[in-house]
Amino acid sequence: MTRPTGRTLALVLGTDPEDGATIAALRLAEEAIDRGHRVAVYAYGDGVRVGADATTTGPVVASLLRRGLHGGLLSWVTDRAAADACTTGRPVAGVVEGDAGDLWRFVREADVALGVTR
Repeated sequence: MTRPTGRTLALVLGTDPEDGATIAALRLAEEAIDRGHRVAVYAYGDGVRVGADATTTGPVVASLLRRGLHGGLLSWVTDRAAADACTTGRPVAGVVEGDAGDLWRFVREADVALGVTR
């Protein structure tokens, strides 16, 4: 079981599942988790679709959530309003809906915060 040993990275994700920036962000999250860092993702706008089961990135997100589950290394929150408007499948297990309070908490508690948008 991997335990958090390093820093906390907040990813604020607003790009769609096929965007190159999204793929790079998922790779960064994977690498950070593998190195024992905690990752907190707040998805909004098109980024909500990244964690949907009917997209190409849904299985990747599900795998990252399972990998980080036991060590508490990954949190994935989608903006509630954007999630309600999303028609691209259902969120994968472990993705939860939230609001700006969650975003603020992630950014405030992070050692590094990155915005992934166009």
